[in-house]
Amino acid sequence: MHDPADDLDLMPSPFEEGLCLWSQADGTPDSLAYDVAENVRLARGDEDFGVCLEIRKVDAVQRLRYMGEAPMPRGAYVEISARLKHMRGPSGGARIAAWPGGSAGRQVSGLDCQGPEHSLDPEGSVTTISAVIGPVAGAGVDLVWSPDVLYAHIGLDLTGPNGGVTRIENIAMRNVTRRFS
Repeated sequence: MHDPADDLDLMPSPFEEGLCLWSQADGTPDSLAYDVAENVRLARGDEDFGVCLEIRKVDAVQRLRYMGEAPMPRGAYVEISARLKHMRGPSGGARIAAWPGGSAGRQVSGLDCQGPEHSLDPEGSVTTISAVIGPVAGAGVDLVWSPDVLYAHIGLDLTGPNGGVTRIENIAMRNVTRRFS
């Protein structure tokens, strides 16, 4: 049976399309974008990622959210993932995070917005992090969201000590409902 949600384009814009599309906060339209930040740059020619975002951690929790509205198909299970590489400085952690949007552009309150925290691998090693958002709690579901969520500002948080430099490949979002049916 074909699931129409499989046809939705859930991928956010790649970093190289403009850091003005990526927020330093929750991803809402009035949040500050990374195109004005001094602690980020596009790194070109990374042997693992090609063009990617390089960020120096300067905040207690360094947030990165897509400012576009990633659709959250009703009843679907969606996986958000990212590949990161710790380059230098203090190593910390990372977690998938998202802002759940409902009607009239308001946040749907009372929902978990961060996935499990992962330690970054040693300098130069690639770490993959992910979290699954779904309508029902169960094995493999990290964030349970109500059907009131229509879209999300997806991304990640860098945690731990300041000063570390991390590269981030584009953040991916895909429908994984079949995994749970």
